[in-house]
Amino acid sequence: MLASILAGFASVVQNRTARIAREVHAAAGARAADGGIGIAVAALLAGAAEAEDTPGRNAQDGTPFSCRFAEGIMLVITMQDVAGRLDLNTASRELLLAVLDGAMKPDAASRLIAAIMSRRNDDQFRTVEELAQLPGVDRALYERLRSGLTVHSGRAALDKRSTPPDLRGQLARAGIADDIAYASSPDGRKFAVSVLARTGPGRGYLIETTIEIRPGRMPVYRALSWNGHIVRADNATSPYAEWLSEPRRTRDQSPCTST
Repeated sequence: MLASILAGFASVVQNRTARIAREVHAAAGARAADGGIGIAVAALLAGAAEAEDTPGRNAQDGTPFSCRFAEGIMLVITMQDVAGRLDLNTASRELLLAVLDGAMKPDAASRLIAAIMSRRNDDQFRTVEELAQLPGVDRALYERLRSGLTVHSGRAALDKRSTPPDLRGQLARAGIADDIAYASSPDGRKFAVSVLARTGPGRGYLIETTIEIRPGRMPVYRALSWNGHIVRADNATSPYAEWLSEPRRTRDQSPCTST
């Protein structure tokens, strides 16, 4: 009887210890990821990404960079001017069709575009997540599309400097002329920022936010959207699963404070 009680107590203690360890890792990851947002804001305020197609820490087309935040914690940070993403409320039909054709069958793409246009007429999208409510958009399709979408640019075309290389290539293969795909550069005030704090093999904390930079004002930025949560390699979407396992695409191992 006593042995059974002790075994049960040991199991409770073990489970509680494991839960506390997870909470500690999550708290450390959340603090580190929030620090990464500060690093991104500082870089953006410094105007550190003015050259077109500049790779590395200052790229504003979503190119990732990594840095060592603290012992055992690596950050993977991306910054992208939202003008390099398709705005669900204002993007031209040609651009939407070119992107969707690469993700689904033509008939299904046409139906989804019709649903997007209908939604625009009734009530504009307030968040990218609302795309998942439309018929024909399952979780896999939504996860594939969401990183290239926004509701904050207000533009019918893209800013070429801020558009990721893979999207530029996709539009070129679809035969979309530059004068249709791209327009003049934006004011560079709104950015999609993601920070993955890798706290250990296969686990971390992810913050995805859209911010508006406000030079000379307090606070210096405001969040237009914010989502933070624990991620694991076995349930994270690409490319986060790869970065959690080993941030192979990002080779910068220098301290984050050198940004």
